[in-house]
Amino acid sequence: MNQLSEHLKTPLVELLLSIADDKFFLGHRVADWTGLAPILEEDIAFSSIAQDELAHALTLYEHIGRLTGREADAVAYGRPADAYRCADITLASDDLNWDAAIARQFFCDHFDLLRVGRLSRSGDAEIAGLARRIEAEERIHVEHVDHWIVQLGRAGGDPATRMQASLNRLAPSAVMLFEPTAGLADLERAGLYPDGAVDGTTSDMFQRWRDDLLRVTQNAGLKLTLTAPNLNAIGGRRGRHDPSFGALLEELTEVYRVEPTARW
Repeated sequence: MNQLSEHLKTPLVELLLSIADDKFFLGHRVADWTGLAPILEEDIAFSSIAQDELAHALTLYEHIGRLTGREADAVAYGRPADAYRCADITLASDDLNWDAAIARQFFCDHFDLLRVGRLSRSGDAEIAGLARRIEAEERIHVEHVDHWIVQLGRAGGDPATRMQASLNRLAPSAVMLFEPTAGLADLERAGLYPDGAVDGTTSDMFQRWRDDLLRVTQNAGLKLTLTAPNLNAIGGRRGRHDPSFGALLEELTEVYRVEPTARW
């Protein structure tokens, strides 16, 4: 591991926790669809995506553990609710409505691809290598969800109406993915989390995200309105979650809390 100055370690852990926590909870939400997806092929695909998200989370928790001297399981399961850095959209239940699940993935997968893309150019070689491995799978996730957005939008009728309604409902919470973690500007200045500019593209990550989403929705015949995030708003990145988060966390950590030091 590259030598990391102490004043950058805490902000880096905060950033990595935000990525890992997003993937941890999103992976569990996607896993709810195992055996329930609309067609068998999609059941396999969505289950694979859930596995990817949880595997990415584990990889990041392990790295955070090395930075903080904790076991990965303790990082994943052993924090109080206000120490989790996930955006609330990753926690959103889709109530087993396929359009809602696809809308949630659409916003989150495109954001994740840009975020790990930035990390893949990190000045920390270990983090950059880890991010490149995640990025390759994230591209597949984006291609998958884009296909569904276009398919449902172009279908017209009830599928398009439901897809449009889910995009409209989740768009306001989706922009909170951009809430900065503590010390993010320090990581950007140090080159640990470089800006989003690649091959002449804009460094404004929100603009790139919005442009990518609009390209897909326009192709699908759907509409999407996204308002630039208020970066001063306090949400999940700083531990302020939807009231339902406590119950969800309690359910996911139930077995761990029985015997935190157990080896399974």
